[in-house]
Amino acid sequence: MWWGYSAPLDLQCEIEEKDDTSKKSLEVLIIGASDARHIVKTLASSYKHSDRNIIYHIIEPTMEQIARSILLLSTCLDKDLGLQEATRYYLEIMGNTLLRPATAKYLAKHSKLLADTVTQTIDCPWLNLEKLKHKDRDQLEWIFKFWERATREGVPIVDYWDRRIRKSLKTRYDYRDGVFDWDYHMILKPRGHMNLTIHEYRFWRNNGIAFTWIEGEPTRSNPTLLNNIVPLGEGFLHYAYLGDITNGPFFTWALNEDKENNVKLRATDIAEREIMRVIHEIRTKEPFCEELVAAHRDQSVLNGIIITEMPSSDIEYESWVKCNKYKKQSVPWISIPNTKVLFHPLSTLELFKNRTEYKEKFDAIWVAHNMTKQLPNVVSSLKKKGHILIELRKYLSELRKEDLDNFTQELKNITQECGLRELKKFHSESHTIATFCNN
Repeated sequence: MWWGYSAPLDLQCEIEEKDDTSKKSLEVLIIGASDARHIVKTLASSYKHSDRNIIYHIIEPTMEQIARSILLLSTCLDKDLGLQEATRYYLEIMGNTLLRPATAKYLAKHSKLLADTVTQTIDCPWLNLEKLKHKDRDQLEWIFKFWERATREGVPIVDYWDRRIRKSLKTRYDYRDGVFDWDYHMILKPRGHMNLTIHEYRFWRNNGIAFTWIEGEPTRSNPTLLNNIVPLGEGFLHYAYLGDITNGPFFTWALNEDKENNVKLRATDIAEREIMRVIHEIRTKEPFCEELVAAHRDQSVLNGIIITEMPSSDIEYESWVKCNKYKKQSVPWISIPNTKVLFHPLSTLELFKNRTEYKEKFDAIWVAHNMTKQLPNVVSSLKKKGHILIELRKYLSELRKEDLDNFTQELKNITQECGLRELKKFHSESHTIATFCNN
């Protein structure tokens, strides 16, 4: 729910063909990506393409996912952060139940800023919320305000995580490390994730902490992973953690393995390198120098996690004072003048096939693995010869071979009914993306 299970794509590469390179503007639709990875990757690669205006139309199942996408993209575009600083903030907020104190302070302060952008107190040039209903924007503002307050006051997210594990495993809870080892060695490893170590995976399955570094200990709760946030009086109500507890946030930025590098790196190190690469390229419009990456770490830590013990819960719940309000002149984003990110409510999916304004509107459409039933609603919105990219289920550890076979066949059936042509042979057991063309 909170992250994807396929690598980020440069959408301009997916769109471009020989007769399309002269296009001055592009519109893409992204459905259920759960994070901003495709926008970030496309922005980072823009210097490799002709100058174009690109409008990203984003649809997510929940307002919390919309808020997280805004936060993650905003972190990448924050010019006040150092390169490594922004990289680690991004990864921790995306995938850790607990944050380092520096990351938590940034989250509290930045959530305040983003709440002001929703109310248009502060202008955010790349963000467009005009398609959201007033109640959706109100809820978005509540979410950012809740994050700011919950980061200061603490929420028992590790307890929520443990309850989910207990409910999932039931009588196997006392033998959970064996269950985690089985999922890793018998399912995830054979499917091809070469960088994810058993130590990282097991630690995440136990505590929800995916990315760790020697420079700092995660001690503060990450409230961006909570659901169903609503205001009540002077406070808020929220649901417990409802996200993924079996697969992990390792299958996006950590999938890109450097075949020429013989040093075995953790998934954390690969993800750090890839995020650092895209932030550098967004800022400089130049290729990334590999020497900037801290991949020279002591070999003794490359096959393990850095943090081996959970912090005291007293630290997690320690209350902080309220942060100061952002001043208008401190708006931190770098300029991306050719980019707009336009968020739509989930109900828009039902309008695509009936509204003339959406007829053959998009150059490309990306669809998450759990949103494929929406294909009949959106196929008429794709331009002739446009591409639909569909995320597959290769890295879902709860699925066995027969489940992947069934999903592959169901996807082929639904795309045939929609009149889509398969560009490359695919199977969920071997691939992460299936590509189709609108004839």
